[in-house]
Amino acid sequence: MTDLSGRYEVRPPTEADAEAIHGLIAAVQRSRIGRVDYTLEEVQDDLRSPDGDLSRDTWLVLGADGAAVGWAWAWPTGDGGIVDVDVFTLDGEVADWLWAAVRARAAEIGRERGWPSVTVAAGVYREDAATGRRLAGYGFEVGTVYHRLRIAHTGRRALPDVPPGYVLKNGAESERVRRDAHATREAAFHDHYGHVRREFDGWVANLEAGSTHDWSFLNVLYTESGEPAGLTLRSTQFVPDEKCGYLRLLGVHPAFQGRGLGRWLLRHAFAEDARDGWSGTILHVDTDPRRPALGLYLSEGMRVVQIIDAWRRVM
Repeated sequence: MTDLSGRYEVRPPTEADAEAIHGLIAAVQRSRIGRVDYTLEEVQDDLRSPDGDLSRDTWLVLGADGAAVGWAWAWPTGDGGIVDVDVFTLDGEVADWLWAAVRARAAEIGRERGWPSVTVAAGVYREDAATGRRLAGYGFEVGTVYHRLRIAHTGRRALPDVPPGYVLKNGAESERVRRDAHATREAAFHDHYGHVRREFDGWVANLEAGSTHDWSFLNVLYTESGEPAGLTLRSTQFVPDEKCGYLRLLGVHPAFQGRGLGRWLLRHAFAEDARDGWSGTILHVDTDPRRPALGLYLSEGMRVVQIIDAWRRVM
């Protein structure tokens, strides 16, 4: 264990620490944004994530009484030069130490992988002005802004008819469908902020490590000639605390954009969540004005419920 100013100890976590970590996150979020926006299941998924190495990429800080007073991680997402980081603590001294640790580890990951530069990325709730000021002091800048959107389902929604000339297939059907979904994802998001290319096996491993994932939540829209045109991937991430389905991915292949397929895919996902008994659907969207996604979602009745600033620093 590493001593922290003589008052704290630092060690890697184990899965047995999930409840203690969640308790700390809950306390931090109540203080910073007035509510808890992280579930125990999400913490457990974090501790099982294939993206990070718990022994090198995470830090659990314990007080003299053994209680968790700090938690942080620095994980590379794929091999695109980006390391996602996060820090949770209410102690300023611990915060300084942990932010230094995640930045140093990000630089080390970059050297290990031979990257010419490393982008350290952190998402911060707009209400958490203190963390925003801290990151600005560390040389971070806001790269983009994400909106969390929600729509309520007050009853069943009819599944929309599949557009003429297209066929819908489910991800539970075959690996071929899942591979087509992966290829469509890469094509649809290759130039989006923060997108990191993942090889198929890594993409699958990352999804399957999560407790809220099921391949039956994946749909791929094909042309009748068999070309994958678009996809949606839902999950139950927001069911435990919001009773809402989560649309974690909606993408249309560039060759098929501008045909109304994104709107159809969105409506189909809404109908599936309503069918499954969820009270609404939640998604996150980059507010890049060059993209039509935010306007589409708002035009279908979604409303902004959370703003998240995407801070980054290139090292």
